[in-house]
Amino acid sequence: MTLSAIDETVRIGILYNPLSGSNRQAPGALPRTTSGCSDILMTEVRTPLEVHDALADFARRDINLIVISGGDGTVQATLTVLFSRRFFATCPHLVVLEAGTTNMIAGDVGMAGDQHRALRRLLDWTRTGKGRVVRIERSVLCLQVPGHEAKYGMFCGAAIISQGIRYYQQNLHNQGLHGVVGIVLTLCRSLWAAVRHSNRRMTTTAMTVSLDGQPPQKENFLLFLVTTLDRLFFGLRPFWGGGHGPLRYTAVRTGAPYLLQVLPMLARGRRCRRGTPENGYLSSNVEEIRVFLDSPVALDGEVYTPSTIQEPTVLRSGGRATFLRIE
Repeated sequence: MTLSAIDETVRIGILYNPLSGSNRQAPGALPRTTSGCSDILMTEVRTPLEVHDALADFARRDINLIVISGGDGTVQATLTVLFSRRFFATCPHLVVLEAGTTNMIAGDVGMAGDQHRALRRLLDWTRTGKGRVVRIERSVLCLQVPGHEAKYGMFCGAAIISQGIRYYQQNLHNQGLHGVVGIVLTLCRSLWAAVRHSNRRMTTTAMTVSLDGQPPQKENFLLFLVTTLDRLFFGLRPFWGGGHGPLRYTAVRTGAPYLLQVLPMLARGRRCRRGTPENGYLSSNVEEIRVFLDSPVALDGEVYTPSTIQEPTVLRSGGRATFLRIE
């Protein structure tokens, strides 16, 4: 299996999380897709430690193409091991399948659609060369939260984002409101509270923020997000600022006026007359962000709370990953 796309023999390892959204609904379906494929190494992973051990084994076996069948949390665990442990002399190419609940990372850099058909396309490509190969390079976000080991992922959020994730996990996920439905309800709840000013605790997060070494600014934020993705769920692209840094930073101050008129435009990356820094709408592309806060931050659906407000939570680029998509 020699492919000009990566100029070497393809050796596939699959990280299969049976607890992720799609896999939990169809237990054993993906392993059946690869049954009889003796040249593919599939390992079940449920925890970050199991991801760590699986990747260490993949490195020993010279795996150079890693397929991730799991949600955003599984992708985050994979990136964290790849960029912090450095088991591989050369970082393997990655293929992300839509196997989770929200699939935000897969929606941007992964293989869209049913994961079983996507995997069959991939296997057909490795054996026959049929299909168009799309290489997608992205910076990987490194998040250092006081009291926690550095984590690597693609999307970080605070304020109503981390609060919304906690609310979704505690109140909606276990009630069967998975994926898009749960996300929509959570976002609507948070934004409605912000518009009505009915729950200040839910819509206000105090932070002291420094961008690229600039003097820190103390603000109260409604929304705070940093990502290296090009688009988020539903195809949203809430980035409209300038700069050439790898981190896309967007924030909305608490009490920002014209919220209902401005957010639909800015969510699609369109500038508008009222969506200005003076009105509390901030966006830029930066190299590093330092945030002092004592409330949770979320990285790809996993929530971390700083152990102290005296030390900064730091976000920076942790390297670059190459994702493959077969069309």
